[in-house]
Amino acid sequence: MRAIRIIAVNTFREALRDRVLYLFLGFAILLMASSKIFGILTVGEQDKIIKDLGLAGIQFFLMLIAVMMSVILVSREIDSKTVYYLLAKPVRRWQFLLGKYAGLILVVLVNLVLMTVILVFFVWLYGGGFDPRLFLATGMIGVEMAVLIAFAVLFSVLTKPILGSVFTLAVFVVGHLSQDLWLLTRHLPGSLGRTLVSVLYYLVPNFERFNFKTEVVHQLPIPAAAIGLALVYGCFFTGLVLVLACVRFERRDLQ
Repeated sequence: MRAIRIIAVNTFREALRDRVLYLFLGFAILLMASSKIFGILTVGEQDKIIKDLGLAGIQFFLMLIAVMMSVILVSREIDSKTVYYLLAKPVRRWQFLLGKYAGLILVVLVNLVLMTVILVFFVWLYGGGFDPRLFLATGMIGVEMAVLIAFAVLFSVLTKPILGSVFTLAVFVVGHLSQDLWLLTRHLPGSLGRTLVSVLYYLVPNFERFNFKTEVVHQLPIPAAAIGLALVYGCFFTGLVLVLACVRFERRDLQ
């Protein structure tokens, strides 16, 4: 655990030194500030517009941070051969990978907290009041990012950084179109096409399970069972993907 903690802290510090991180955070702040302009266009619905755009902005920019930082940081260690110095010490490969993952989760968590506070402040500033359910929506976005980072780490040990980024983005997009894929299987001609789409449906997580933005924005009821199921679903996928990443990294030839 000590090795994982040290690697996680170093990963977090390295990520903070990367300017792209602050760029994404700055864009997210700008987007949430500009949401007031869009809110003016809809009289009487300003608070809903601000919440909707703010939550969408948090999800989008956290996705960019998760994809870019995950692939860059893990692949950078391998390609620059600095991973040899770490693994030469009493550090196992799975500890290195889990330490990187924990550090990246910390990076996303810090940005998530900052963006959430800014969103809550803007909603309150423009007359929407204090809505604690925003923390639920952003928290589930955080669970979604935890799953996405696990896939990014897996792809970083399977392929090159550019391909890893493309594959991770594909997981994000397909994960939000999961229900559409299931409906597509009913209209595709031939069993081969339906089989391929069905396999894709089950291999890629359904990220819409973590999407509570509509309920929060429009003040709709949220069943506790749906929240619990989403958390279990996220933990299952995260654990499974990280195990696959660790197994692959253990067998990878770093020479």
